[in-house]
Amino acid sequence: MNNKSKNSEMERAEVSPAHQITMVLLPGMHGSGQVFAPLVREMPDYIRTVALSYPPDLALDYAGYLDIVMAALPDDQPFVLLGESFSGPLALMAAARHPKGLCGVILCATFATWPLSFAPSIARLILALGVFRLKSTRLFLRAVLGRNATGELKRQFSETLTRTKAGVFNARARAVINVDCTAALRDCPVPLLILVSDHDRIVAEPCTDMMQNIRPDAETVHFGTPHLILQYDPVAAVGVICGFVEKVRSNMCHPA
Repeated sequence: MNNKSKNSEMERAEVSPAHQITMVLLPGMHGSGQVFAPLVREMPDYIRTVALSYPPDLALDYAGYLDIVMAALPDDQPFVLLGESFSGPLALMAAARHPKGLCGVILCATFATWPLSFAPSIARLILALGVFRLKSTRLFLRAVLGRNATGELKRQFSETLTRTKAGVFNARARAVINVDCTAALRDCPVPLLILVSDHDRIVAEPCTDMMQNIRPDAETVHFGTPHLILQYDPVAAVGVICGFVEKVRSNMCHPA
């Protein structure tokens, strides 16, 4: 696996563009595309990955982030959109605009409406108390990543949290409090894959159940990981993602 990872960039250049499909990766609330590195290393050569990062110094709402996402979508080849955590609603919002070439949407440890087990009013109080001023502390990092995060993941998150202003995180959290993408989920025009963390301390189980009730046709796969599925178990995640990509590419992007 290590040799494949080292040579993946060279091998990817040899894959015919006609056989490639792009996967646009939208990050969680941390906003860093670098955190997708473990996943990208395991991707096969026929999947071209584009990992977005959000501005660390601009306090935007979901509408502002949607403009960034839409500008990054490919316009000359089929693609799949993956929204992780905070960006799940963005993937659904983008799909609702019916972009050319979109073949499927992957929702990873994410939500369509308020995801936490306590009321939004409590979240507003926590924000008012300045919770994100603690973002550079070890305790905050441990709460976000869990106990068994790799050194690479800890380093990437620490760098991202340091670089991103507390006001930016506040704005992202307020966006989550106010979001409701249930209609976009219901009307999503392409196949859906839902990746669920069975040990998620951020997205509550009723939120996931609600998504599945709205779209019972969605393929749902459970992982025995914390919230960061793609970082904790990238090999298993890639296996599931590749199976989904193969199906949507053959069924929708290159119909017989």
